[in-house]
Amino acid sequence: MEAKMRLNLKKVIGNIAFIAILLLLIGRFLTIVAGISFPMSVVSSHSMRPYLFEGDIVPWIPCSIKDVREGDVVVYKSATSWNSERLIVHRVVEVKNGNNGKITLITKGDANNFTDQAGPHIPEPPINDKMLQGKLIAIGKQPLKIPFVGCLWLWIQNAFKELSKPIVWGKPQSEIHYAIFIPLGIASSLLVAGIILWAPENGKSLKEKLREQIFGPDRLSFKRLFAYSLIFYIMLFLIASSFSYDKLSASLGIEEKPPKATISFGFLQENKTSFPQKISIVNPSLFPVKGFLFASGNISCFLNYDKNGVFSLKRNEQFAGNVTAIIPEGVNPGIYTGSIYIYSSPYWSLIPSSLIHAFYTWNPRGAIILLSILSAFFMAILTCMMLVALSFIVDELLISRGYISWLSMPLHITFHPLYNAFHTMSRGKLIKKIKHTFAWLNGEMHWIEFGVKKPLIASFIAISATLPFLVNLNSMIYLILFSSIIIGIATYALGCRWRGEIMFSALLTTTWISSIFALKSFSYIFQTNHSFLIPISSLVTLLGIFLFLFLIVAIPACLLSWLPSYLIHSIREERDYMLLFEECDL
Repeated sequence: MEAKMRLNLKKVIGNIAFIAILLLLIGRFLTIVAGISFPMSVVSSHSMRPYLFEGDIVPWIPCSIKDVREGDVVVYKSATSWNSERLIVHRVVEVKNGNNGKITLITKGDANNFTDQAGPHIPEPPINDKMLQGKLIAIGKQPLKIPFVGCLWLWIQNAFKELSKPIVWGKPQSEIHYAIFIPLGIASSLLVAGIILWAPENGKSLKEKLREQIFGPDRLSFKRLFAYSLIFYIMLFLIASSFSYDKLSASLGIEEKPPKATISFGFLQENKTSFPQKISIVNPSLFPVKGFLFASGNISCFLNYDKNGVFSLKRNEQFAGNVTAIIPEGVNPGIYTGSIYIYSSPYWSLIPSSLIHAFYTWNPRGAIILLSILSAFFMAILTCMMLVALSFIVDELLISRGYISWLSMPLHITFHPLYNAFHTMSRGKLIKKIKHTFAWLNGEMHWIEFGVKKPLIASFIAISATLPFLVNLNSMIYLILFSSIIIGIATYALGCRWRGEIMFSALLTTTWISSIFALKSFSYIFQTNHSFLIPISSLVTLLGIFLFLFLIVAIPACLLSWLPSYLIHSIREERDYMLLFEECDL
């Protein structure tokens, strides 16, 4: 007996979006734990046209300079911007092997007239293994990218940097950098139960359902409300901690001259201690904050903080401390570099300082995650208590509503024109037109039960038809869209007359093609020799990117697969009116 199913396209897309976001978040925090840069960048200039455009999202993997070949597009840290880490994505035009065996790279933007190491601009030095961060994942000559989607990411990234960044070295900043999270957290918490249970059911609107879940007689239990709030706050604080930190470059040289850095300890020798370098942190916000600082890189084992690296600041208070570099005996000569990270949060003020210090002593990076979870726990408790109190007040108001309804009558009469205007707007032609335009996305498809045999056959036909192009054409999007047109013709020829069948076949084909491209990229990740955590973090991030790419292409693919079937059926109906009586929703 043939297997049957129903297709709820809206639910499928929502689930994929949730998984993709979750994977990207997990990948982000894995890179934090691994101490590496997030292997996904957004192109912010036109220097790589026509290869890359501004707003393209490009994933990359850490690699050895020995693995780089001429023609590869690499990501490297600019040596001309020491106050901030600026990553540059350019093509390698020459690989140089020095007499000392060290490899350096000459890079150039495809749209630039000069290499990065020459020209009228401030030249970069030849790229060495310390500057190199990684290289783009390419399938043939085509880079793996999500075109132009990063324009939104650039805006979000800049907003997070400006609004959620609590500490600026030596410079005061607006109090909104902290205050922005207060209304966001409270307002979002009040809606968290409704957001999780957003889908209307039993004919109830979102407004009615949200009101019943929070204030109605069958309201959410305290445990469920606490769980929803806790999940929301954990995600909020973890996302905020990914952006709300400051970082300073640090360097020292043992019997060698160190490179420039924000904090440079200079030329040192064994059994020597550097001059103290002053660290000054200002809290310009309305609320007290707690935080700590720690170092990463091979310089971290030499650094010593005179105040244990943990601080607590009141409003407008300044943290003044010193950091010194202590060089023990037997250290190999060379250049040691790294970064000093400063993390702080007003929500950490809810946690005892002794506990923060204990987490910090155990593992500074792990302390960030643990403190975010603890802060989320306390905020979830406060939120639930507020909602319980608010629910009690609402109950009392509902009871007394019948006795005081006459008091609100003049107010309702005053705002009656406003009610009418809002009702007209919500029922306006524009909203109806938008709903009608996207009705095919959900429609009544999820009510139709269909067999999976014909969609599977049509999917294999489309894969076979696109197989020659799969070898020569490296653009995944073009292949998926082309195969979707074939899907529409093949499914109709096989007798599929329901939109659900056709779009399910399109989703299958999109999955096959995406998987082929993904497997090629995943196999490339493990070709470089790194610790186990680095390829795993890259793998998780890339999986999230591929799911997002699938999400972007899936809707146009479904639409393109439906259009040929619709056109063929319309032409046949004009010639044979008996087809009007055929069961069909095309």
